[in-house]
Amino acid sequence: MRNAEKDEREMAERRELLLSVGFRLFAERGVEAVTMQQVADAAGIGIATLYRYFRTKLEFVIAIGAAKWTEYYAEVEKEYARRDGADMTAAEELEFFIDSIIALYRYHKDVLLFNRGFTAFVKHQVATAAQMRPYNEAASPFLKKFHLVWLKAVRDGTLNVDISEKKLFTSTLHIVLSAASKFAEGIFYPADYEPDMTEELFMLKRMILNAYVK
Repeated sequence: MRNAEKDEREMAERRELLLSVGFRLFAERGVEAVTMQQVADAAGIGIATLYRYFRTKLEFVIAIGAAKWTEYYAEVEKEYARRDGADMTAAEELEFFIDSIIALYRYHKDVLLFNRGFTAFVKHQVATAAQMRPYNEAASPFLKKFHLVWLKAVRDGTLNVDISEKKLFTSTLHIVLSAASKFAEGIFYPADYEPDMTEELFMLKRMILNAYVK
């Protein structure tokens, strides 16, 4: 008789391997350019085995995106706790989260590269809300966290809350993430030139803080 616990563990390990291999290939070559067969070959398994874990490429790509944002949120929360984030002002928390996105550019460009390809792919596939649920659930803690920053700003007055919460979000974290993604992709420069755009991101952060911090 097979050991059910061992089988379950091996399946979980193989699933993690597939997510890791898929992420690496999609980040390096682009989501649209990589086939499921290429993922299976790189993982050293048959294509039928890959489809037993993920029924479609869309499901696979969404699972990778959900896993990566879950990992990133855990990193952010760990650093937030280390820096006693609960004791920060709303303005300090906003700066912390902008710095977290800049850290993605500095240390995890592959996440930004994957995410740009991910966005284009799910739009092309016309992914439904039900299909996107795992990804949205992984991303939702960031929105909840920002909402708490907004509520703190209302109480402590360190941020300008004359504009809406949504507008503040899109004109701060969203715009920094977009800029970091473009810089990671090297979209403004020839492919053989890879400048470090960290200082430009810090300049963008200072502009945002100057605009919204009281």
